[in-house]
Amino acid sequence: MVGRSSGGKSSGRARHNRPGDWIWGRRVVLETLRSGRWPIRDLWLCESVESEVSGEVYRLAEGLGIEVQLGDSESIRARCHTSQHGGVLARVGEFPFWSVESLFEEPGVVRGGAPVWLLLDSVQDPHNLGGILRSADVLGVDGVVLARDHSAINGHVARSSSGAVNHLRIARSENLVALVMQLRREGVLVLAAVGRESRAARDQDLTGSLALVIGNEGHGVAEDVLEVCDGRIGIEQSGDTDSLNVAVATGVLLYEVDRQRRDAGEAGDATSCLS
Repeated sequence: MVGRSSGGKSSGRARHNRPGDWIWGRRVVLETLRSGRWPIRDLWLCESVESEVSGEVYRLAEGLGIEVQLGDSESIRARCHTSQHGGVLARVGEFPFWSVESLFEEPGVVRGGAPVWLLLDSVQDPHNLGGILRSADVLGVDGVVLARDHSAINGHVARSSSGAVNHLRIARSENLVALVMQLRREGVLVLAAVGRESRAARDQDLTGSLALVIGNEGHGVAEDVLEVCDGRIGIEQSGDTDSLNVAVATGVLLYEVDRQRRDAGEAGDATSCLS
């Protein structure tokens, strides 16, 4: 489903976020300005950008005390090395990660019920990470933990997430095994997403407190993590392709979690009306 479940220990070296990374594109930069969490050091705006967009950029930047610098499309392209900037570019500081402790202090803050978390074990491709974060935001994940040798949150991740990095609670952990064991002690069901020897998502009760472990694109969830999870979860397939892309698979699993919880809520509402 999401690559092989066997294999290997990771190097444990996370790819750290460098201050001075560029983010580009209207949606990503505007979402960063709206959230006000990820510090912006420099903000560039193309002179030809429509007044509706430029007006919002100026308004948001003024509220944060950020100076807007003007340039033409070519000068902006030279800074971010892509023509797909939409006329808006920002240089950001280090990404503001949550601590693991604070992430779990307020469970259920997003959907108001039993929390759902994502634990990412060495997801290294920035486009995959961005796609996962976008699905996590859309489908109401309470928090995301990046573990081991993960991709840095940079311009490619921000763009692939369509700005969702600014709205999610994201933390880092150096010891995913210990975190899984802690969550289990606190009554959280921890399931590892694997392609073999797994039970289909729709055949499992995903309505309680839940953490999904998503593995590396190549070797999947590491064996030491698999050993301490409550179980394995997978996606039933009908075609011939061996597995789904990790970002797509995560989106499918999160949709099933959301569907079950919505159905359970509707059933509860119906029972209340009849009582």
